[in-house]
Amino acid sequence: MEILLPNSSGYKTSISSYFFLNSRQSPKCIVAPTNAAEVSKIIKKLGVRENNQVAIRSGGHTPNRGFANTDSGVTLDLRGLNKIALQGPNDDVVSVGTGALWREVYATLDPINRTVVGARVASVGVGGFLTGGGLSFFSPKYGFGCDNVVNMEVVLANGAIVNANATSHPDLFRALKGGQGNFGIVTRFDLVTHVQSEYWGGAIQYPGSADAAQLAAFESFKAAPYDGFAEIEQTFVYFGALKAFSSTNNMFYTKSVVNASALKFFSDVQPQTANTMRISNTSAFAEEIEKFQPTDQFASYSTLSFRMAPGILPRIYKQWKDATTSLSAKVPNVTSVLTFQDIPPPPSANAPKNSFPFAPDSTPHKDNVLVLFSFYWSHKEESALVESTIKSVTGSVQELVGNKVGFKYLNYAAAWQDPIGSYGEEINKALARVARTYDPNRFFQRVVSGGFKLKV
Repeated sequence: MEILLPNSSGYKTSISSYFFLNSRQSPKCIVAPTNAAEVSKIIKKLGVRENNQVAIRSGGHTPNRGFANTDSGVTLDLRGLNKIALQGPNDDVVSVGTGALWREVYATLDPINRTVVGARVASVGVGGFLTGGGLSFFSPKYGFGCDNVVNMEVVLANGAIVNANATSHPDLFRALKGGQGNFGIVTRFDLVTHVQSEYWGGAIQYPGSADAAQLAAFESFKAAPYDGFAEIEQTFVYFGALKAFSSTNNMFYTKSVVNASALKFFSDVQPQTANTMRISNTSAFAEEIEKFQPTDQFASYSTLSFRMAPGILPRIYKQWKDATTSLSAKVPNVTSVLTFQDIPPPPSANAPKNSFPFAPDSTPHKDNVLVLFSFYWSHKEESALVESTIKSVTGSVQELVGNKVGFKYLNYAAAWQDPIGSYGEEINKALARVARTYDPNRFFQRVVSGGFKLKV
């Protein structure tokens, strides 16, 4: 275990390693454990502190200020819990420390032609990704990342270390799959590995003149028969530095099939300004997406979901483009992004459940669309204006699409949104019961300052 104090080199390195400027705060100290036993000792000591004194960090990728760092107390930095170990005679399970990055996991699995349902960006941390759900290259076939966890090692608020799975503490196991930091600190995940050879994927970039064709392509994609090997993030971007709109499709067909027909709606769109589509592995694809992520900037995300309907995409796009155009006159170098993608299929009726509000026989992967708004900017004094804009455009689009699909994906949600509340009253009551059982003194409500809180 290491304790890092302000002005030390380790402290400065830790703070500067947060992906976005929002989270580069100044805790009184940073405590960096290396195993679950050390996390247990820390929690026992911190449990006597006053309100809002502890922040918990895994990868440090959230743009929400105060969720993984603090200005008023102790930050618990879990990056030292990063061991990766294959299990079973066929390497069909991999144990991954909560502080590992997905690039490290893929580097372990690609050489043996296996993979896990992990992040599409190489530098994302394991812990927050999985407890928030987890969207992956492989989600169209295998569901959320959390649905591929078979066991979690968890440190409870009283310091006890337990294993949560389908037969041991199953209520806690379900709650942690979408309920994130309200019940305990997951120190290790045991993940199902899937046989996976190299596959087709990459990115195609288009000028703004192709935007209408892009929207039509996504509508056609949603109307076509569902293909669990096809995954796409369709992204529209305004680059303030270039004063230009453009679009990019990050898309993947997780078989070794070049120019797969399920994605030809997008690959046929012209004109194209860049094209990296090829057969490769998960490490290469995750590193490529990583290269194009805005970093060392201020950032804000928000999200919503809606039921697909003819003509709805251009209306959403117009709301976003109008808001972005207005904002760019006041924040010239803003980067504004609108992304459409699928919601993964729910677990089958005989599989362990997650905390999300989709019944086993429902088809959100076919019927619904997940929207991400993300804005990036350079100067702190611009923050209020940008954040006001993203809140306004999210609200106007929500009015446009209605509330038939209330689900808000936790890993994309703004601090002012209520993703856990969007799971519905029945699930929230069940989650509150789990929290009262495993955290009766409300450590994760009272002492841990950040994250989306249950109403316990």
